Amino acid sequence: MVIIFIGPPGSGKGTQAQVLKDTVLPNLHILTVSSLLKEKSSDGSVLGNEIKQKMDNGDLIEDTIVISVLKEKSDSLGDEQILVDGFPRSSVQAESLKEIFMNKNLNIINFTVTDEELLTRIKKRSQEESRADDSVFDKRLAIYKKSHNEIIESLLKDHDVINIDANDQIDSISQKIIEKLGLN
Repeated sequence: MVIIFIGPPGSGKGTQAQVLKDTVLPNLHILTVSSLLKEKSSDGSVLGNEIKQKMDNGDLIEDTIVISVLKEKSDSLGDEQILVDGFPRSSVQAESLKEIFMNKNLNIINFTVTDEELLTRIKKRSQEESRADDSVFDKRLAIYKKSHNEIIESLLKDHDVINIDANDQIDSISQKIIEKLGLN
């Protein structure tokens, strides 16, 4: 089983991934694209060195590289349970899902949250965790909104997308996800 969580920053994807692992899928491998890229950047390979250079310079990592790194990790896990957070972030990445997760049961969860709720969560998170300021969040949200509809349209060509209202409390959202995935 492969689960893809998509949604804006602050929508609770990371929290819900951990809840799934802690409650119903103890063998779940949670993959975040940023962690995979950081891991690859330190492996000494040609691709790893290229990623490191781009990250050090603050450059965007091309879709082809992101896809390659995620596919490599997915292939190494075989038939294990995987949850991917932070992918796809472009229509090109969305169209690559069939190739990356060929012959796997793919479940795509789209977290929908109001801007007001996102702002409340981000302010709370920044107070609790000394996270980045509002301007960083605003930039990340603008980037997300710019590409989100295009990504959803691309996904819907080949996949079912399960929309989850993620404005609720953590437990309520978790229950919705567990029910939609048939894990209860």
